[in-house]
Amino acid sequence: MSLGLTDKECAWLERIEKEVDKVWGDLTPWEQKFIEDLLEKFKRFGDRTMISPKQWEIITRISEKII
Repeated sequence: MSLGLTDKECAWLERIEKEVDKVWGDLTPWEQKFIEDLLEKFKRFGDRTMISPKQWEIITRISEKII
């Protein structure tokens, strides 16, 4: 079992990274900080980025505004 991200999860984060600037003003300051921190970790660790189930819930909610 892989401890990292799947190809699908990586593609999802890459799409968020591409699209987030278009809706940045629609995100709350907390959402902006969460996404900013998450994308920085993803840039640094790539598919080895560790994301908890709770973080995925938040990413899903924020993604609805972005994608």
